[in-house]
Amino acid sequence: MPASVRRLTAADAKRYWAARNDALAAHPDAFTSTHEEGLATSPEKLAKRFGGEGDDNFMLGAFAEDGSLLGYIGFERETRAKLRHKGAIISMFVDARARGQGLGARLLDEAIAQARRLAGLEQLWLSVTHSNDSARQLYLRAGFVSYGVEPRAIKDGERYFDKEFMVLRFDAAPSPTLRG
Repeated sequence: MPASVRRLTAADAKRYWAARNDALAAHPDAFTSTHEEGLATSPEKLAKRFGGEGDDNFMLGAFAEDGSLLGYIGFERETRAKLRHKGAIISMFVDARARGQGLGARLLDEAIAQARRLAGLEQLWLSVTHSNDSARQLYLRAGFVSYGVEPRAIKDGERYFDKEFMVLRFDAAPSPTLRG
């Protein structure tokens, strides 16, 4: 399924809201927001994640030829002076009908490429549900390194899910505390 990848704009807010809510309903273990919280959040409020002119934050979307949103990934840069060398990959999702076709890798690669172009940004971090092996492997193939697991990070009803934290450093020097 061919798809084009581009930055989301305010015009995409309703499509993103619908796709995000579908993702929250289908995969409650993968997100920290509940489906009910997603439904209560307006498309306009979510559009603030898209960033704007001169803003480092962005959300990318992958669109089918018919204009439907097949997947998305976001980036948020830290705002405080001592943390601005870092940014986070947030809210990644690929619709079931587009999985297994490399779309997740395309979205992740494009998000990393755009983040690398930001002055002073040295590393990306993300969290992934520890039991989501396909997502974990995608991040590992992209060069992310695990630096810890938070046990029982998410509670959905009576079920708990661990979150794994990963980092991708843009410089070649290894961290004194990480291998890789």
